[in-house]
Amino acid sequence: MIDPMAGVGDASGPVPGSDATGGEGKDIFDAGAASHNTKAIDRIRSFMGIVSGCVAGILGLTGLEGLVCFLVLHLVVSVALLAKMNFDLREYSRQSLLAFLVADLQKCGMSFMLFW
Repeated sequence: MIDPMAGVGDASGPVPGSDATGGEGKDIFDAGAASHNTKAIDRIRSFMGIVSGCVAGILGLTGLEGLVCFLVLHLVVSVALLAKMNFDLREYSRQSLLAFLVADLQKCGMSFMLFW
């Protein structure tokens, strides 16, 4: 069955091109999909923390150089995730752009230091 709230279906549903929520001004949000997206991003960033710690250790980056390496690689991975999402963050997450870019810094930083 096609979901009438999605603006798709037979003629008794919402008019195509109109607001898919029936005029309430709210978008449709799937909590299960949002949870899945958050977990996938969390796994990617945790792996990034481990890999960047290994890279910084192998290259002999110590002190501020190692911290800069972690921050740069964290931003690169965050931008790569945004590119995978076609830079449409609202479609996949409820976070602002700044919150998305700095999310999980502490947790990934701990993984980074463990493998540094």
